[in-house]
Amino acid sequence: MQGALGPPPGGFPEPFRTNVLKGRSLKDGRDRFEGRPGSELPSYDFASAEKNLKEAYGEKRITRKEVLSHALYPAVFKDYLAFENRFGNIEKLPTHMFLRPMTVGEESHLHLGPGKDYFILLSHIDEFDKDLGTRTVTLEVNGEKWFIRTPDIVTPENSGDGSSGPAKRREKKDPTGKGSIGTPMPGQIVAVNVEDGDEVKEGQTLFKLSAMKMETEIKAPFSGTITRLLAKQGDSVEADDLLAEIYSDD
Repeated sequence: MQGALGPPPGGFPEPFRTNVLKGRSLKDGRDRFEGRPGSELPSYDFASAEKNLKEAYGEKRITRKEVLSHALYPAVFKDYLAFENRFGNIEKLPTHMFLRPMTVGEESHLHLGPGKDYFILLSHIDEFDKDLGTRTVTLEVNGEKWFIRTPDIVTPENSGDGSSGPAKRREKKDPTGKGSIGTPMPGQIVAVNVEDGDEVKEGQTLFKLSAMKMETEIKAPFSGTITRLLAKQGDSVEADDLLAEIYSDD
């Protein structure tokens, strides 16, 4: 009734609308929008948004469609690309296979294009590995056995006390967030040189990561304040796990 979605054809019925809006107001004190609400929004810089997205996700992944998607639903867009980065492109996966998990013994047909037909049989699902937080899934793809280790976040969440493994997977860094500090590769955090709330300088070493028998320094990309610290010494991490966030007024 306040017109946040725009006025309907013919306008709102009166005096019904006025009676409904009594005692209700927008953040700026008005009781309703006049005309099209979108006309009051600040101008959106599509060119700048496209540049930032291509820097974060790559030139080939970002088209005009992705820029518009990010402008309309930025959080949903980032979540989807994080999902895609983890699981791959699922555009050709049938909806029923995505929404309803296969059961052991079930076979499905997957058509990916001319000459690309796959008959997939779910043969076996191993017990939950509480040390790794994963299960090994055995598939038969056109008669060939595939063994895939996949994360299982449902079992530990359902256990209640976390005794079955880690409570949840680590939060991933935001590729579009300049102050989102993530891990460049899997490894173990061997040193944490900052605390929550610390002021840091550009180039300052925040963490040391041990991976492939080498130590990698993770440095601050700019000067600012540590607003979130999510890692501690001894943590095992995967690529792109979020370690900290830095805020700067600049």
